[in-house]
Amino acid sequence: MRLPRFASHQSFLDPQLTNDGKPFGPYRYKQIVKESYLISKNTNTSYVDVMKITPQERNYILEFLAEEYKRTQELTEQAKIKK
Repeated sequence: MRLPRFASHQSFLDPQLTNDGKPFGPYRYKQIVKESYLISKNTNTSYVDVMKITPQERNYILEFLAEEYKRTQELTEQAKIKK
């Protein structure tokens, strides 16, 4: 998504500071990079392609990955119990 000239890169809904008083922007950027890395790693998709998805798609994919991880953990635990 390309922003219009002179558009703000920060949402007006984002807080200015985190709970511990640090700037929110760098903190949120690091979260987005980490989320994108995890999606890229677990879906065998290039990082550049992941950065093109919408925030809502990113949230859905992270939710699906968490569900899959949880299900795998449950199956592993069940297999350990059966031994």
